[in-house]
Amino acid sequence: MEISLDNFLDGKIKIYQPKKGYRAGIDAVLLASCVKVNNKSKILDIGSGTGLISFCIAYRCNNVEITGIEKNYNYYSLSIKSLKINKLKSKINFINKDIADIYNNKSDIIISNPPWFIKDTTYKSVNNLLNEAKIESLDLETWVKKVLVNLNHNGEYYTILPYTRIKEIKKIFVKYFNKVKIYPISSFRNNLPDKAIVYAKKSGNDYEYLELEPIIIHKNDMKFMDNIDNILRKGNSLCLA
Repeated sequence: MEISLDNFLDGKIKIYQPKKGYRAGIDAVLLASCVKVNNKSKILDIGSGTGLISFCIAYRCNNVEITGIEKNYNYYSLSIKSLKINKLKSKINFINKDIADIYNNKSDIIISNPPWFIKDTTYKSVNNLLNEAKIESLDLETWVKKVLVNLNHNGEYYTILPYTRIKEIKKIFVKYFNKVKIYPISSFRNNLPDKAIVYAKKSGNDYEYLELEPIIIHKNDMKFMDNIDNILRKGNSLCLA
């Protein structure tokens, strides 16, 4: 497997990635920027891949405890390799395991950038690393159930999913969580959303479902919006309503 060493947050974070296969990008950095933590937070990164989400959270938030779960040994091994070169104060531990085999790893926050595509609905690559990162091995409802098994009573879940699945997302998430907020993501202001960040919390007696105004990634001149540029270059937070 050929690999490359790539810079994120203007070189503040470096990760090893396969040259051919899933390569982390804007989605992972954006999702990591949403997570609200304190120095007592225990975080579980499900399907951690090469570790970028975990590293971005650890860069922004010192002294948190993060566990990354990744079933693919190649991605897992690269995250371990990257862990050795990023000098971070938070405790990060990567585990080579399938989420299907993880029970009661109780966490305050769970975050995931899971495979999005339903089996047989997208082109299957000859590259199995890419297929594993793109195509669901668990359907969305089963995935959510696995999240709940590992989430503390007052725990919060952050994920990013295709906006085309918004009806399915709403149906499943309101079934298992008391509070659900959807943050659509559009490349440009006049474009329809193509993805959405989903925030869900399971505690409390009040039920809430909100779909907020879209997060806009680019200006009309193709440059990043100022707040997005600060997230991608400086590791700033994305403040969600």
